[in-house]
Amino acid sequence: MKFKFPIVLLSVFILASCKTSFRISVKEPSIVKIPSEVRTIGVLNNVNKENSPEKIIEVLLQSQSINGNTVAAERAVEGVLRGLGKSSNLIGKTLANGEIKTYDGNVNWSAIDSICNSQVLQGILELTEVQTISPVGGSLLASSTGQSSTRLEGYLYANIYIANTHEIIERLRIRRFYNIPLSGTTTIIDILNDVKRKQEYYRALGYELGYGMAKLIYPNWVWVDRDYYTKGSDVLKRARPMIKEGNWDIAEKQLLLDIDHHKEKIRGRVLFNLALVKEGQGDVDSAIFYAEKAALECGDKLANNYLVRLRKRKIQLEQMN
Repeated sequence: MKFKFPIVLLSVFILASCKTSFRISVKEPSIVKIPSEVRTIGVLNNVNKENSPEKIIEVLLQSQSINGNTVAAERAVEGVLRGLGKSSNLIGKTLANGEIKTYDGNVNWSAIDSICNSQVLQGILELTEVQTISPVGGSLLASSTGQSSTRLEGYLYANIYIANTHEIIERLRIRRFYNIPLSGTTTIIDILNDVKRKQEYYRALGYELGYGMAKLIYPNWVWVDRDYYTKGSDVLKRARPMIKEGNWDIAEKQLLLDIDHHKEKIRGRVLFNLALVKEGQGDVDSAIFYAEKAALECGDKLANNYLVRLRKRKIQLEQMN
């Protein structure tokens, strides 16, 4: 009995030394669903001092105060346009102005349909409110207390209107933040520089809020961690650099050489790596097929958890389609 624990540790070490981790990009569904026929979206900035009460960036030497919320919203439009441009099928167009609500606050669908028809749009994304949060006292107080940075946090709210079908998605929200570096001194030059820097960070925050808002409405490629086996047979060793570099087709041909290996353990590892290769190729059904064989026929230790991930991905892909 006294040798049981060291043996368990040794087995864990051996297993760990036979696999490694790396990252691959996979496609995940959009958080917000919009009709598939929507291709071009108008971006309308309706953020003002009434719906986004003044958040003064800083007032120095009796200069005019600047509303940080409206500053952030102006740059958010650019972020939305850039974010839509990163998708494979969406285009954003700036709308300079447009009354899309009636005097009592209801959606004016006639106005929306008219704007979209004249601008060749299928929908409108309206920025409705920006909320920015920064410490009381701003950068001046932070510098006077010797702080090297101050936190700026922001929220952007938006509505999406689909023309003709009159679908509406209301009160979408995205959050971002920045840590603004400060000089940490109270000399007039450093204070002015800190204020100027803070204004730029409001604009940068607005851009990130807009970019994040756009990414809510289309599928995104994300990086995920994946394990794969590197040892057990010559084929597994030779396939290792191919997998690492994402040369999926060559890796598949290499691994297929050992798909009927007489040792169950090695065959399970080959099947598991083949599942990873098929996921890298975008063939999730085949990835599930190989992972199931690795788990059921060979009792591979990693295959069961991998199957859970793959089945979840299949559901997500079905939702996207």
